[in-house]
Amino acid sequence: MEDIVTKLRETFREEAYELIAELEAALLELEQAPRDQELIGRVFRALHTIKGSGAACELNDISAFTHELETLFDKVRKGQVSATKEIIALILSARDQIKAMFDECYYGKSIDVQKTRQLLASIKKAVPAAGDTGESIPPPPHDKTCSPRNSSGASITYRIRFRPARNFFSRGINPFFLLNDLRQLGNCRVVAQIDAIPYLDDYDPEACYTYWDVILTTCKGINAIYDVFLLIKDEVELSINVIDAEGSLDDEVSYKKIGEILIDRGDLLSEDLRKVLQAKKRVGEMLVETGLVTESKVQSALIEQQTVRDIRKNKPEVDATASIRVSTDRLDTLANLIGELVTVQARLSQTASSHGNTEFITIAEEVERLTAGIRDNTMSIRMLPIGTTFSKFKRLVRDLSQELSKEVELTTAGAETELDKTVIERLSEPLMHLIRNSIDHGIENAAVREAAGKPRTGTIHLSAVHSGATVLIRIQDDGAGLDVEAIRAKAVEKGIIRPDAALSEKELFQLILIPDLSTAKAVSNVSGRGVGMDIVRKAIDALHGTIDISNTRGKGTTIT
Repeated sequence: MEDIVTKLRETFREEAYELIAELEAALLELEQAPRDQELIGRVFRALHTIKGSGAACELNDISAFTHELETLFDKVRKGQVSATKEIIALILSARDQIKAMFDECYYGKSIDVQKTRQLLASIKKAVPAAGDTGESIPPPPHDKTCSPRNSSGASITYRIRFRPARNFFSRGINPFFLLNDLRQLGNCRVVAQIDAIPYLDDYDPEACYTYWDVILTTCKGINAIYDVFLLIKDEVELSINVIDAEGSLDDEVSYKKIGEILIDRGDLLSEDLRKVLQAKKRVGEMLVETGLVTESKVQSALIEQQTVRDIRKNKPEVDATASIRVSTDRLDTLANLIGELVTVQARLSQTASSHGNTEFITIAEEVERLTAGIRDNTMSIRMLPIGTTFSKFKRLVRDLSQELSKEVELTTAGAETELDKTVIERLSEPLMHLIRNSIDHGIENAAVREAAGKPRTGTIHLSAVHSGATVLIRIQDDGAGLDVEAIRAKAVEKGIIRPDAALSEKELFQLILIPDLSTAKAVSNVSGRGVGMDIVRKAIDALHGTIDISNTRGKGTTIT
């Protein structure tokens, strides 16, 4: 059992960090549009999935903590609590603590348990006695054969029976929207069951008598199905069962017969089936003739049977095209092996040329072609969009602008530009220092900006674009710009240049990359020690990159 839990946790590792990144992104957007129901839904789904998947992996502390947070946000979703800046800030802090819990689980980092208790107290205080009202949403039941959110990407086929309450229509709910939401999750087949519709004398035109059977094949996971019905969970009877999972059965296993499917669904008793089987007609026909089940229920069972049959026939094609997640360590090892292979191939080509053997040279050229193909494909596997790094800085800009009492907006472009994963990882720190400097030194306070005829909100624009064989990354702000005379004076004071040194503006700007040179009037916890830009220079030098600085006094600075 421990081995299974360990494997589940490892499978969930990458998804866990994707979920908390999605949670942060949705919260930052919600802060700008607190009434946006789609954003509220994104936040709630992220919390709901973290909680459910955490429980499936027996990360009980994370699941319990997220449950309290979900309870609070459920009030926001229902309109009982407003998504104020204070609430968003609280949930962002809780999100950080969830990340710390994952770091503790996966990387052994220590965690501030007292902070967890303080956040729980703040969450409960935001919704008084939320934990005692019974209104918070319990985790949905899930099949033990798969995790609530299918992080492996494997397709699972579910049988869903969705039976609305009779007063469903009077509540203003349209079931077809729910069915369309299910269709968005994957391959979906729907059969309406109408056996509960009464005769005309007893018919209430405002009542809902129809219910639906749905056969859904999806890689989204069972929580995605529950999320469709989340807002009306008290208004429906809902059953969800796994009827087929990738890799769970081989092609030689027989398919369930119609009678077995109807018994599984609870539409037929096994003793009634045995009586009918004494005849020689088809089971479906006999069941309908005897009135034990309706024709639509037989049709629904036939669809389920055919769906499972089609899925299993097509499994070889599905498996061949499925994507997998690979550890970065394995990619690094593969890249190193490719490097060694290229070296050996070069030796082979040189040896073949020196011997002058035509056949030997032909083989060496073929090996060279194959090696180049393997190298190029391996390098492309390591490429990631730089937007994964860009998205991290929205939180940095938000928190730092609030700390410095400034109004700053981050805009981005070229997030789809691809770079090697190692380069992206090593760019994160220098970009962070540049953005912090832009906010602290570049962007003025709102009052100063207004006096200068600028918008109250300053802008930092982060962009990436391919230029030939290189990638240009720009951090551009519309702040006060660099003070050339202040840089010169500080450089002279530090003895870096002579007072009579004739330097161009470009050369003076490069001086800010030297350690211990800062034009800040006072040292703060943000900047002023002359260390940040030195870190930037060393990081870019290590990547064999260059730094170009352009400036327009009063209008802003661009660092490329």
